[in-house]
Order: sequence, then structure tokens, then C-alpha cells
Amino acid sequence: MYKMFSMKNLLIIGARGWGREVFTLAQGCIGYQTEFVIKGFLDDKADALEGKPGYPPIIDSVEHYMPEPDDVFVCALGDVHWKKHYSEIIINKGGRFINLIHKTAAIGLNTHIGIGCLICQSVGISCDVTVGDFVTMQYDTVVGHDGIIGDFCHFGNRTFVGGRARLGESCVVNTGGIILPNVQLGNNCVVGAGSVVTKKVADGNTVYGNPAKVLKF
Repeated sequence: MYKMFSMKNLLIIGARGWGREVFTLAQGCIGYQTEFVIKGFLDDKADALEGKPGYPPIIDSVEHYMPEPDDVFVCALGDVHWKKHYSEIIINKGGRFINLIHKTAAIGLNTHIGIGCLICQSVGISCDVTVGDFVTMQYDTVVGHDGIIGDFCHFGNRTFVGGRARLGESCVVNTGGIILPNVQLGNNCVVGAGSVVTKKVADGNTVYGNPAKVLKF
């Protein structure tokens, strides 16, 4: 006997600006209406969509919602630390995360993508790349061959990661940021918008400029 396929119900964590963008993203992704439909949002701000017609409902908060058998989740929070926090709440309740990969994304041979990732329009991921869990790549992100991207990293629009570059966990590369080939970033690093990173960045540092230099706060 073959088990009948069950359509999954997608819940988007976060109904604010990025959450609404992810709703639009999902409709252009592989599997939309063939593997999943969009059930709604989880957000503790029940009126977050007030005055914004056309979106599915906010069903509950992350804290209160209990995953149902056919539910799947993505987390649409721009702050990487809050993203980790709220994703772990759902994971600890037994919830299952999926990837949203837009149909226009190009992904090379032998590239591995973890779970809970958001891969937007016109993203290019080259061959032999390892992408961790819960990584976000916004429009036009490019990752070169043999790159390694840690869990919970977030790439803004039109960012570039050169071949064999390596990023630790929870790094943020803001709009237009460039990481040159073979460069390594530690955990929890931030690259300022339009910056060019030419050398290794230690854990927890924020860099800005061309060439990028560590900012002191």
C-alpha cells in the first residue's frame, strides 16, 4: 500500500515587514501548492496586519501555538538572535521547518543546504557549497564555490561571498557587502552595507568600509 501524500500547511513566524515579504517569497518557491499551502502567521502582535489586506491571518503567538501533524514552519525574523530564539521554541514543541527556495535561484552541483533556510529570488549558490540551518539569502546574493556558511547567517540584498570563504554562525552581511575569496569570519560577525572584507574577522566583530575595518563601540 502506498501512503497518500499529505499537503503541508506552512506557518510563517513573524508577520511584520520581513514576514510579509516571506509570504510573497513563498508563493514563488519550489513546492508551493504542490507540497505546501500557506496557513498563516505566528506573531504575538495580533494587530500586526491591520490595514494590510490580502494576507493570511495571524493564528496565534509562537509561545502559545502547538504544532499540528501537517504543519511546517519558516522563521521570518530579520534579527538572527531572535530568529534562533523563536525557531527553537517551535523545534522544542516538535515542529518541523522547511526551506523556501525560489524558483529563480541557481544552486550548483554537490551543494548542501540545511533546514529552515530562505533562499530568495535570483540567488546564486555555486558548486560544493555547504549552507547551514536557518540561513537567509535575500535577493541577488551570490556564494562562490566551496564556501561554508554557518547556521543562522543572514545575507542582505546583492551580497557576495567569494570562493572558499567561510562564515561562522549568526553572521550578518548587510546590503551590498562583499567577502573576498578565502576570507574567514568568526561567529556573530556583522559586515556593514557596501563593505569589502579582505581579511579574517574574529568572533563578534563588526566591520565596515573598503577595505573593511573593525568598528569600536
